[in-house]
Amino acid sequence: MATCACEINACVLCEDRIYSGLSKEQVCHIREHLVREMYEPHEVLFREGDEATSLFSLRSGQIKLTTSMPDGRQQILRLVVAGQLLGIETFKAQRYPFTAEALTDVVACKISHNDLRQILELNPAVSLRLIESLSQQLDQAESLIRDLGLKTSLEKVSSFLLSLIPQRGDPGAELPLRLSRREIAEMLGLTEETVSRVMADFARRKIIGSGKGYIRILDRKWLGETAGVRNDSTAAGLRVVAGHS
Repeated sequence: MATCACEINACVLCEDRIYSGLSKEQVCHIREHLVREMYEPHEVLFREGDEATSLFSLRSGQIKLTTSMPDGRQQILRLVVAGQLLGIETFKAQRYPFTAEALTDVVACKISHNDLRQILELNPAVSLRLIESLSQQLDQAESLIRDLGLKTSLEKVSSFLLSLIPQRGDPGAELPLRLSRREIAEMLGLTEETVSRVMADFARRKIIGSGKGYIRILDRKWLGETAGVRNDSTAAGLRVVAGHS
């Protein structure tokens, strides 16, 4: 791959496989449209109702997506981790349907919807590979919806913990966990007491290790079997399969 002026790498929008079949000049032209941005914890990338202008590819860190409830409360919709895309939901929309807030230090690649649209129109191969990445995220989003109605508390918490693992990097590394037990409970449709009990049980059984603001997955295989998750060698990340006992 060409060395481009942007010097951006290690994100979904910069991967070699996205540009397979393109010339070095074409790759460099596309990557010139990417902007590297950094955010601190609690910094907002965009707010619900803001004009939708850009797509983000998360390189590192965690972002929470929230929406405002009629009574003024904030409901967490999901977390975005390294290797995932953010903002494709608004590719043709006028406004962002949620607020994106950094939970940790965040590094992201950003491209405007207008620039992305031109790139996809001129490069059908890039379009297909981007669709593949998006389909994986859609699988995960659909599985979360199924989790709320089909899975037991044990399976829900297991799925949530697995969702914290970045699509790239060491799955055994310390993972940021900046949500409170109450926020996790609201996200999963459980009580705070249930989440606390399940997490404590996982820690006692050495399935996870935890400290202030982080968690470590010690037995990923057990969590995957409990949650109904399989590793797909053709996918970049985990894909969750619905199921309950």
